[in-house]
Amino acid sequence: MSLLSTRVAAVGIAAGAAFTLLASATAAEARPDAFYVSLQPNSNVRTAPNTQSQVRVNTGPTVDRFEMYGICYVYGETVTAGGYTTAVWYAGNIYDTQGGQYNGYYVWGGNVNVGTDPADSVDPCF
Repeated sequence: MSLLSTRVAAVGIAAGAAFTLLASATAAEARPDAFYVSLQPNSNVRTAPNTQSQVRVNTGPTVDRFEMYGICYVYGETVTAGGYTTAVWYAGNIYDTQGGQYNGYYVWGGNVNVGTDPADSVDPCF
């Protein structure tokens, strides 16, 4: 292999490694949307706005691990838990701060940290 071929190959490998590291860091550090809300620990992320639908993931016991972005709200099954009752469900994308993303799912309003249901800052889904 010539000296020029060796240098070109080395530059290509270095550039590829740098691009891979940059892409990984960007995906791990950047939230996909500027507006997001946190989810309560031990919340069920579901495929539809009712308790009979499939649970895609449970947020587990860690506070502030899961966030929801790109959200809107719908009226679904009325649920009472912890002395709170609402029929509002939030639809959107779930971001796991420890890695992972779940797009297009629902979380009952009592498990989304927005204050009131529906939140003034969240639009209805169309």
